Amino acid sequence: MNFIRQPIKILFFFLIVVTFLLISFITDLIVRDRKKKLISFSRIASFSGKVCLMLFGVKVNLKNLNRYKRANKNYMIVCNHLSYLDIFVVYSVLPSVFIANSELEEEFPLGVVTKYGGGIFVERRNRSRLLGDMDNISSVLNMGLNIVLFPEGTTSDGQAVTAFKAPFLKSAINTGTDVLPLCLNYKRINGESLDEKSKDLIFYYGSITFFEHFFRLLKLKNIEVELEALEEIEVNPKMTRKELSQIAYDKISSAYVSI
Repeated sequence: MNFIRQPIKILFFFLIVVTFLLISFITDLIVRDRKKKLISFSRIASFSGKVCLMLFGVKVNLKNLNRYKRANKNYMIVCNHLSYLDIFVVYSVLPSVFIANSELEEEFPLGVVTKYGGGIFVERRNRSRLLGDMDNISSVLNMGLNIVLFPEGTTSDGQAVTAFKAPFLKSAINTGTDVLPLCLNYKRINGESLDEKSKDLIFYYGSITFFEHFFRLLKLKNIEVELEALEEIEVNPKMTRKELSQIAYDKISSAYVSI
């Protein structure tokens, strides 16, 4: 049945992406206020993310997230990173603005989708841009919007949560925005527990191209993932970004189940 399932999913995914980009493009033209534009982008992306997860057969089990979904406050959200699916999972639950590597900006279709999802592209390796990027992130936090950061900097192979890169957490300290750590654990594929052999059907890392991985993903019937909200970190101005990064890392790495 894979030879039938895959082209149907490709067709519907194409329609979802085109619809998402069209609505977001029109929103970009009509809405001038940056805060309203980012809110609109995040809501459109959140709805589109939910539809994409349904298409991919992804079931998201939420753990301890209800109180944060209802909270009348915004967070700097930090999460471990395993796949481009992570973005759909987090977006579907918590409408947010994503921080993305500048290299992604040139990668089709992820770059275009991230841009019209309200993503902020940063250059982690360019110190001359660091202050400007942090100011940009701080301005969004001051608008009262959630920002999602994958502090590992890239996706991992699932063996462990890799070391966090701390610079952009400074924006949370500068703005007094509390940090909400999230932990993603992919549990099952096609009803079977995830293991070393099957993890590469979901985890996106190494030299594999997006489309090569994506077409493989579309053959799957269903995926089960757990998204756990860990205890929020109350930020104070005396904290250093490295201290904040270590606290977040310890919480997430303790909750992550390695493959």
